[in-house]
Amino acid sequence: MPSIHLLDIARVAGQSFALPDICVRIRSMLDDGQSNLEDIARLIALDPSLSSKLLKLANSPLFRFESQIDSLAKAINIIGGEALYNLIMAETASSAFEHFSSDVIDLKRFWLQSIYAALVAKHLAKMVKIRGSERFFLLGLLHNLGELLVAVQAPDLAIECSKYDEKISPWKLQRQVLGFDYANCSAKLMEFWHLPSQLYIPVMDLHNENKALQNKDVAIIYTAVRAGVAMSHDNLYSTSQLVTPLVLKYLKLDQEDLKDAVKFASMEADGVLGLMKPSQA
Repeated sequence: MPSIHLLDIARVAGQSFALPDICVRIRSMLDDGQSNLEDIARLIALDPSLSSKLLKLANSPLFRFESQIDSLAKAINIIGGEALYNLIMAETASSAFEHFSSDVIDLKRFWLQSIYAALVAKHLAKMVKIRGSERFFLLGLLHNLGELLVAVQAPDLAIECSKYDEKISPWKLQRQVLGFDYANCSAKLMEFWHLPSQLYIPVMDLHNENKALQNKDVAIIYTAVRAGVAMSHDNLYSTSQLVTPLVLKYLKLDQEDLKDAVKFASMEADGVLGLMKPSQA
């Protein structure tokens, strides 16, 4: 039996790395119905470093907004409070990755796999015409955080989980070794952080094909994560091998659409890595 438990790992991680106060306060302002966009802009403006990073993200090719965004107020007016919250969480993810970094795993591969999944998810969401594609970028970015948590708290088990090959997928091996997969762990930490349920529930279910055939959010992240694994392990897997055609059909997409998303992710990945500036990547 595994010597670690999902809830214990997420709880310890949540105590080790709490969400920055600004994330909590903005979430509260968005949910209370009394704060306006100007209130949110004033709060973010108190953190010049975060303000600068958000403006860089908003003006990057990653989001391609129709006009140049040169102020926080304009950023919020153009992209809205929820989108800005997702950008802040994407920036926070970068800090969390560095906080939980471990030499037990290949951090370059971890970053690329996460960013590939984020970019494919964002592109698929646009193709399927789901509003708020930056939410899917965040889902893809955070989906594998559990790998870092396990590597920090149970390095021997993380090493066992890294021994996947052509015959067994990473998530199936994780379940054999741990009794859960890394996405389950990521989602549980996101829940401990009190993120909105539309962020952590799709991650919790992303390896559940039945759920992917019933829910578009899950279907998108299911497809994107498998594409990200294939892209970062092209010597082991292909996207067509890992992505079930039924899920693509449910999304009203085909292999050519998936190839377009993979191409987009391949072209943008280096730029996103540079933008987020992970020290290990």
